Amino acid sequence: MNSIITLTNAPGLLPEEYRLLVQLVQRWQSSRPRNHLRTLYYDGERSLRRAGQLGMSVPPQLGKLETVIGWPAKSVEVLDNRLDLQGFVMANQAEADDSLAEIIEDNQLLVESSQAHIASMIHGVAFATISAGDETVGEPPVVIQTRSATEGSALWSQRSRRIVAGMTINEGIDGVESPELNLWMSDRVVTIWQEGNSYQVLRQPHSLGKVPMVMLAHRPRLNKRYGMSRITRPLMDLTDAAARTVIRMEGTAEFFSFPQRWITGVDEDDFDEDMFVTYLNRLLTLGADEDGNQPSLGTFSAASPQPHIDQLRAIAMMVAGETSIPPDSLGIIQDNPSSADAIRATEAELVKVAERAQLVYGSSWCEVMRLAQHARDGTPDGRLSRLQAKWRDPSTPTKAAAAQSVMSLATAGVLPPQSEVTWEQLGFDPVTISRLKADALRNQGAGMLNQLLTGAQQASTQSVAAVADEK
Repeated sequence: MNSIITLTNAPGLLPEEYRLLVQLVQRWQSSRPRNHLRTLYYDGERSLRRAGQLGMSVPPQLGKLETVIGWPAKSVEVLDNRLDLQGFVMANQAEADDSLAEIIEDNQLLVESSQAHIASMIHGVAFATISAGDETVGEPPVVIQTRSATEGSALWSQRSRRIVAGMTINEGIDGVESPELNLWMSDRVVTIWQEGNSYQVLRQPHSLGKVPMVMLAHRPRLNKRYGMSRITRPLMDLTDAAARTVIRMEGTAEFFSFPQRWITGVDEDDFDEDMFVTYLNRLLTLGADEDGNQPSLGTFSAASPQPHIDQLRAIAMMVAGETSIPPDSLGIIQDNPSSADAIRATEAELVKVAERAQLVYGSSWCEVMRLAQHARDGTPDGRLSRLQAKWRDPSTPTKAAAAQSVMSLATAGVLPPQSEVTWEQLGFDPVTISRLKADALRNQGAGMLNQLLTGAQQASTQSVAAVADEK
């Protein structure tokens, strides 16, 4: 990363560009420790022993024991599974907008959006950049790239509610690509890289009138415009507590799961050299001592792991409350299977969280598409000012319940039978909907052809009848 920072000292930079880069790099550096910590929690690479924060006494035999809990990743992925971007529609328009389909397909945006959502929920914010593609090397006319907070930063204007300057980092590939630093401005994009001992600065002007960089923030607030990570401090503390509980459970299983025996009145020669084998023998044959006293045997009850299990379950319930995800998603199995009503009740808060996330992310993705259309066509399309993102329903209704609801609405005339909206309400995927549309058009064409043939046959019959009457 030092090579990236040194790029800000490129001699060819203008004073305004240098000033903006210094601010952006400082913001990026200040957030690096926090972003790195949450990345470790998400990737399952944050163990208490490696972090030097075990905070408990364990026997030396357990000195190499490592325990990692995957709840931070689960809290992110459970919400991401309910954020399925399906396309974009105009206001007062039933079907998806076809003018943007090429941009979506060229950039695999429906797939890329999920990765951007995950990065945003881990670090609090992610970014999307829009630039003209180089079609001579096989790139699409417009390129949309998504970046995590570890690869960029931005300066946000509260008054204009948009980014006024942004920075992204390309670490490059050894022997193939040099590290690059990109400065995104409202009239140009500045790319800086190093070749040997010299710095190169390339300025690419654009006519968008805005910075071609959009912020995808998770749960932004008035004093946290750059969003909040879903891996919160309470979640990290609870995850550490659960890891300590699991380590204690491992220690209990290692040392106290076997029932301990006690024996008095025996001689040392009564035992085998391997004490562990003697301990596991089902039958111990022991003779009397020199004085003729019979040995006495007894057993201590084995330690139960149930207290640790109960503690782990209590911590999991606290995690469920912190993240709004059902306890079953954390691996906590209830004594009795949950009913359908109970499942919907436990998911109600998570569904609301997903709907709020769809609202915030949807606004950002619509701005991305408006900038992409402007970059592709050269002029903005005024119709896109009313563009809306289309999402899959974040709740989990059963197919029977959804079908019954749609049938009732179609019967009442609220939903048209042969409509894309109706098919979406039934939960059909885009591929199935496109096939249904093709079948509907084919049936409509067949019906029109039958009408034409019937009309022609009737006209021929009438003509024959008229000729017969004349004779």
